[in-house]
Amino acid sequence: MCRLFLNIGRTVSKQAFEEFVGSCSDYVGGVKLDVHERNETKLEQHSDGFGYAFVKDNHFELRRFREPIYERNLVDEWMKMDTEVLFIHARQASPNIKIKLTNNHPFYWYNGDEYVFGHNGTIKNQIKDYDEQKFYMKGSTDSEKYFYTLLTEMGSNEWQINKQITDKILANWDYTAANFILTSLTKAWVGVFYRKDPLYFTMKLYKTDDYIVISSSAIPSLGSPTERLRHGALIEIDIASKNYFYLSEFRI
Repeated sequence: MCRLFLNIGRTVSKQAFEEFVGSCSDYVGGVKLDVHERNETKLEQHSDGFGYAFVKDNHFELRRFREPIYERNLVDEWMKMDTEVLFIHARQASPNIKIKLTNNHPFYWYNGDEYVFGHNGTIKNQIKDYDEQKFYMKGSTDSEKYFYTLLTEMGSNEWQINKQITDKILANWDYTAANFILTSLTKAWVGVFYRKDPLYFTMKLYKTDDYIVISSSAIPSLGSPTERLRHGALIEIDIASKNYFYLSEFRI
C-alpha cells in the first residue's frame, strides 16, 4: 500500500510537503498527523522507495529512489521547482513484489502525449487486460499492469476516461484498493476504489484559486479538505484552469 500526493498549480507550503513526508513514517505512541485503520496500534512505514514526476519545458521528468521518502527528504528541492504539476509516490510494496527501482512509481508512457501514473492498493488477480503488443513490462508490479490496462481502454475511447472504463476494468478484479492518479500535460484523473480501511484509502482534495492538491494522507496545514474522495469517486482536473469535475454519477 502506498501514499500519493499531487500538486497542480502553485507549489504548496514547505509545511504541507513535510506533513506528507511525515505521514509516510508513523510511530507508535505520540501524535500522528494522519490516523487511520493501519496505524492505530502498530507502526505503518512506507519504506520501499519513492519517486516523483514533474513538468519541465513541457515534458515530464521522473526521479526514483531506493531509500524511503523520509530518509531522503527532498522538501527543499520541491519548494524550488517551477512546475505546474508535481506528483509524488511513496511505496509500501505489496506482498511478494520485489523492492527495486523499476517497480517504483510513478510509471511513464509516451504516445505523442505523455502520461504518468501511480497506484495505491493491491490487485490480487493475474492482470492480462492490456495490449501486450504495445505495452512492455519494465518491472513486475500489479500497478504497472493496471496502468497499461487503463491506457489500453483509453486508447479505444479517444484517450478519455469515464466511469464505464473504470467499471469495466475493475469488474472482475480482486483488490484491496485500486486508487490511482493519472496525469498528462493538460489533464489529471483521480479514481478512488477500495474494499476495506476507508480512513486509509479515502483521498483528500484541497482547492484554492492557486492550486489543487490530491493526497492520500491528511495535510493539516491546508485545513479541512474541500472534498473527501471516497469509494467510487472519479474526477478529472483541467491543469490550466485548476478546476475539476466528477466523472462518477454523483459525489460520494
